[in-house]
Amino acid sequence: MKKWIWTIVAVVVILVIGGVTFTSHHITQKAYTAAMTTGKTAVSKKNYSVAESSFQEALRHRTNDKVAKGYLTQTQNFVSAESAMTDHEFNVAKANYTKVKKAKTGLSTLSNRAKTALKILKTVQLKAETFQDVYDQALTQNQGQSYEASNATLDRIFKDTAAQEVYYTDIYNKAVELRSANNKAIKNGGDGTGDGSAVDSSSSTSDHSSSSTPGLTDAEKAAVKNYKGSNEYTVKKSQTEINGKPITAAQISNARKILSSIGVPSGSFSDQDIRSGLIAAHKAGISFKAYAEKNYK
Repeated sequence: MKKWIWTIVAVVVILVIGGVTFTSHHITQKAYTAAMTTGKTAVSKKNYSVAESSFQEALRHRTNDKVAKGYLTQTQNFVSAESAMTDHEFNVAKANYTKVKKAKTGLSTLSNRAKTALKILKTVQLKAETFQDVYDQALTQNQGQSYEASNATLDRIFKDTAAQEVYYTDIYNKAVELRSANNKAIKNGGDGTGDGSAVDSSSSTSDHSSSSTPGLTDAEKAAVKNYKGSNEYTVKKSQTEINGKPITAAQISNARKILSSIGVPSGSFSDQDIRSGLIAAHKAGISFKAYAEKNYK
């Protein structure tokens, strides 16, 4: 009789444990599914902060779930790409959009958005380079005191309706400043020599590598040679470039604005410090703003 009792007890215990395990698994599965659904809905509505939180919640219920990990990483890369576009860091944006598009485990919604963004980005980069070339030409004319010719060149920017799009804000504002300097010089008789109307060449995009130090006196060259810190004259050419292209003065200027916007005094950094930060951010695949917030604050 006792054996039967113990057998019944054992069966009841097994059933109870099995029931608890099943219930727990069911609850976990339900929470995971709900989090994933919320995340996908948030992505479709472009509410990426909610999407990230939801996919992270799903991973709390399934720690090593490949699908949740894939969705989370893809969403984070897309957010980084969008941030880089806002900061006019087009190379970083391109790298992150490409990761989103090529994600093996990801949402087709984000992949399609990344494909569209890459097409737009290609046009934006070409247009930005064109505007920069026009500005550089106008700046050279300004420095040669050919102010009317400089204005005529700048008209190629002002007459292009795309120039006022958010992507080209920096170069457009520089063109406006240069035109004002030209007009001031013309008004004062055309030579501009006494009022500082000619624009400083440091605002152009033509950066020099360490192979030359134009315009320096012998004493200054000696100081450069003995300098132990980092500037554009004491570093390798590769330390002034991203993807083989020189880091422009416009990029440096924009980076300084970003530093100021997050409360970091940009004046405490040399141009080469800024270049190094831009290169580091590019290698990390993040925007300069994200890099600065992580490393400079």
